Amino acid sequence: MIKVSVIVPVYNMEKYIERCLDSLINQTLKDMEIIVINDGSTDNSKEIIKKYLPKIQYYEKKNGGLSSARNYGMNFAKGEYIAFLDSDDYVEVNMYEEMYNKAKQDKADMVECDFIWEWKNRVKKDKRRNNKNKKQMMKKPRVVAWNRITKREKIAKFPEGLIYEDLEFFYKTIPYLNKISYINKYFVHYTQREDSISNTQNEKNADIFKIIDNIFGFYLENNLYDEYKKELNFMKKRILFGSSMKRILKIKDKNLKRKLILKTIKYVKNNFQNFNKPRICFGITNLQIGGAERVLVDLVNKLEKIYDITIFTIYSGGELEKELKSNIKVVSLIKSAQKDAIKRDGVLPLKITIFSRWIYKKYLKGKYNVCIAFLEGPITRIFSYARDIAWVHNDIKKVYGDSFKAKIKLFIDKHFYKKYKRIIFVSKQNKKSFEELYGDISERKVIYNYIDKDRIWKLSNQYSPTELQDKPNDIPKIITVARLVKQKGIDRFIRIHKKLINHGLFHKVFVIGEGEERESLLKLVKELNVKDTFIFLGKKENPYPYIKQADYFALLSYYEGYGMVLEEAKILNKKIIITDTAAKEAVQNYEKAIVLPNNEESILDGLEKVIQYFKKRTVPKKKGPSPIKKDRPQYKISILTATYNRAKFLPKLYKSILSQKETVPVGHVPKMRSL
Repeated sequence: MIKVSVIVPVYNMEKYIERCLDSLINQTLKDMEIIVINDGSTDNSKEIIKKYLPKIQYYEKKNGGLSSARNYGMNFAKGEYIAFLDSDDYVEVNMYEEMYNKAKQDKADMVECDFIWEWKNRVKKDKRRNNKNKKQMMKKPRVVAWNRITKREKIAKFPEGLIYEDLEFFYKTIPYLNKISYINKYFVHYTQREDSISNTQNEKNADIFKIIDNIFGFYLENNLYDEYKKELNFMKKRILFGSSMKRILKIKDKNLKRKLILKTIKYVKNNFQNFNKPRICFGITNLQIGGAERVLVDLVNKLEKIYDITIFTIYSGGELEKELKSNIKVVSLIKSAQKDAIKRDGVLPLKITIFSRWIYKKYLKGKYNVCIAFLEGPITRIFSYARDIAWVHNDIKKVYGDSFKAKIKLFIDKHFYKKYKRIIFVSKQNKKSFEELYGDISERKVIYNYIDKDRIWKLSNQYSPTELQDKPNDIPKIITVARLVKQKGIDRFIRIHKKLINHGLFHKVFVIGEGEERESLLKLVKELNVKDTFIFLGKKENPYPYIKQADYFALLSYYEGYGMVLEEAKILNKKIIITDTAAKEAVQNYEKAIVLPNNEESILDGLEKVIQYFKKRTVPKKKGPSPIKKDRPQYKISILTATYNRAKFLPKLYKSILSQKETVPVGHVPKMRSL
């Protein structure tokens, strides 16, 4: 059995590597392995290292930095304990034997030793403190990787591409160690070079802010923050006002020095204010592309200057996570690596319901001033124990359906909703439906969804989609953005599209989105032979250029909550066609919209009128009978004129952000005739 694996990263160390490897191959501990990683050296290091084969293991990789080489070496390590040694340093020949024996004697997960700083003309001894426990060690650690051995299964990865990598590595490892021991012997000789990473001061010193954020994010995500809060905050102050500032003051470039000092001041000002900010946790199923998800990301990005915000998700790894500002934390119940397997578990919502109190206690209890369940379903059940706020985005009466299973869900959810002090709805219709089902429970308010109009305008101009640029121009292009689920009525839309084509009313429909109905919808398109005119574009992280370029935006759902995408279409000045759902509230003051009765015949009638009108504007009038029936109802489209209200109510902690009116910048549109 291999007792200790020593990993040695090497980059252009031809002057020092022999001394380092000599000290390792002569160790008195025989059951050990030496793993040397050549990190793309361009000097003579490779030739020198190969002289030590087969006493060592040798691997080469492209240059990726110290952390990258260490992480790479861990892939090959088989020892019970892992140690690191920099290639310009060397150790006493009995180091690893004595440290391993100490580890076994004390049943320790980590053993540390003392070391000697070695300059060209002087040395300095660095004696370790025998801290009584982990918390003492966290307050005043010697944050280096090479004066210790650590159990392989307890060790963390190094952050790549950043300096101060040992700091993050240390603080991500320490919480999981049960026992730490010390040997007060000077085993390591720490060589001081003027060109070393630790002695080279430049703009990379700003990496410390990212490192600290990573550490705090790790402790929050893994539910460790409360236990080590004092130690982490002490560490933050000690690093920023101590070692980091000392490095910055050594910089010779005055402009760079000033820039980094100002960055430190700004970071301290923003970061330490967080301790006085109210802590809010929003809960949602995931942060994949979707209406409620989009609203939440825009909302928290707006609120983050005033509140310390965490988002709790059931599944991690959604596309919208990367759009969150850096100081917004995400904590997930199920990590992305487990997600695909667990999603196949059909009884997961039931399991979450059963264990909702346990999940609340582990992830939420006592950590936040306010907990807000931002979506219906499992999140609402978990957050109900906080008794704060539930946010309802859908028409509850319709979202569950009429089955026996749905009635059970409705009964269960009433129990959870009754726990909340306040319930917020995104439309009046949603509120009305909820009250018809559950009666007078909790305080209830309507808050229309927040939307970042500047972001939408900016994204809509990023590119011009080629799919919508084909001619002739007299063929109207209709676009819809929706999840491919039964609620959205895409199957009905395909059948109506086929009938319109049969009537000679040629047009194209483009669908942006993914979902469980994709395969059946593609099959239907193929059966009806409309695959060239009813086109599925898949998921788009930025759908706005498509919406902007289309002639009409359609949302022909069986039911809706509010239809956030309609607000986005309004901002882009689109003509809108929707069915009669709760989403009509989003276009009630928007005169450039048609609301159609929610049945197949009425939708067909309305779309025939729309396409005929479009063709009249783009081509000369043709002789012959119109395919439109004279007795069909008339619909009106005119220009967008107005301003719409934002939220008039928000809980005390954050109502000042959204309780204002905003005007949608729509530009000039020629007035359209009535149909």
